[in-house]
Amino acid sequence: MKVRILTVGFTVLLLIVMFSGCIEENPKLIYVDDDGGADYTQIQKAIDDASDGDTIFVHNGTYYETLIINKSINLIGASKDKTIIDFQNTNKINQNNIVFIEADNCTIKELKIIGIGTTDSDTVGISINASYNTISNNIILNNYKGVNIGEDTKNNDVSWNTVSNNWYGIATRHSDNNNISKNNISLSGLYGIYLSVSETNIIFGNTVSYCDFYGMRIKASDNNKVFNNIVAMNKRGMYLCCGAGNNIIYYNTFKQNSEWNARDDVVNQWDNGSFGNYWDDYTGLDNDSDGIGDIPYNISGGNNQDRYPLMNQFNV
Repeated sequence: MKVRILTVGFTVLLLIVMFSGCIEENPKLIYVDDDGGADYTQIQKAIDDASDGDTIFVHNGTYYETLIINKSINLIGASKDKTIIDFQNTNKINQNNIVFIEADNCTIKELKIIGIGTTDSDTVGISINASYNTISNNIILNNYKGVNIGEDTKNNDVSWNTVSNNWYGIATRHSDNNNISKNNISLSGLYGIYLSVSETNIIFGNTVSYCDFYGMRIKASDNNKVFNNIVAMNKRGMYLCCGAGNNIIYYNTFKQNSEWNARDDVVNQWDNGSFGNYWDDYTGLDNDSDGIGDIPYNISGGNNQDRYPLMNQFNV
């Protein structure tokens, strides 16, 4: 009996040793504090030692680093006002991308990411070069591009961020099925939101203001949905061109854009069949008091119309 028990026990132990490489470890919580007293004082060193699924929590402080994220991790700051990644005085190992994401399923939250200017540099605050990533509740300032969603990516979520004083606020190129929502984008030197050759994206609930050239531009991009945004106090509101077709734009507020609220050189839909957009320069009446203008609003540039212009603006 003892021999049988020992044999069975040895067999079980052998199987555990043989298959131990297949057993995944539990995700870890890793702490970073530039003042010491945590697991690491540098964020990149924590990323280098992390594994897929781990969470890196960064205490308040100023971190003069550029980051390469090549694992599916969560990078969470203690406070988006006080957890700062500053591009100045870094070793610039990452070709001017401050946060460079090349893994799927990452989350970046509660960080302030600061570049060194707009036209005088080519810094990118967060460069997304993978899919299914979440960029949320960050402050992104003073870059050539605030957030850039790169080629051959999809299903990224960029939401609830403050993106200010960048040449491009949030930009995509050859990227589909992304969600860009609830961001506050202001003071862009060129574009607040820019889609290029990108399809089936959702642009929802953003406020885009004080941009020097365009609040939004959709170029050579089809089947995107743009709704519930406020586009205000830009030089030009929203511009569709260069083969951008079959996009639907509705329930947005366009106001106080100095040159024009919208221009469409292609063919797109400026209402959802029942509701259109609010235009502060609409001169029609609402004789039946249903909240919809009695005559269409003509979009500059082509033959497009908002057939159901809204008489009242709304808050996002």
